[in-house]
Amino acid sequence: MPDAVLRPGPSLSAPVRWALVGALLAALLLLGVYDVPVLAFLTKWWLWALAAVGLRQQVETLQQGISGSVVKRLLPAVATYAVVYLGVCLLLLRLLLPSPAQWRLVLWLYAGTLAVYVALVAFGKLGGDVAWAYRLSRQLLDFVVSPLPVAGLYVLLRSGFGARAQN
Repeated sequence: MPDAVLRPGPSLSAPVRWALVGALLAALLLLGVYDVPVLAFLTKWWLWALAAVGLRQQVETLQQGISGSVVKRLLPAVATYAVVYLGVCLLLLRLLLPSPAQWRLVLWLYAGTLAVYVALVAFGKLGGDVAWAYRLSRQLLDFVVSPLPVAGLYVLLRSGFGARAQN
């Protein structure tokens, strides 16, 4: 992991930091409330972009091979939404958690959760469309792409859980 991401670096002034926190919280709120229109926009955009480069048929064929329990919308659109949402969550946690050790722990927890998600989807696929694995993976992804982990990690890490003073 690059040290530049983990090193505190020049700190932001308190007003700038809290303005950024407010903007990121507003972005999370808007992405959560308007998820259907955002996903509809991303779907249209991806279909246009894929058609422009001649890959639309291949993606639609791939989409048909994916269980409806995993994803009901166009996979690139859902992946884009998830990456943007997770990016906003991680930026918010980076601003709220002062310690590099806390930031490292957050990254490990998110990476571990996403690895469990991938393992569940792979198990569901390799096991011959195991419905419970798909349902569990879907619930796990819905949890990760929500504000609950941000709030929970912030409260736990600010109250002293995890490595606090290590740099």
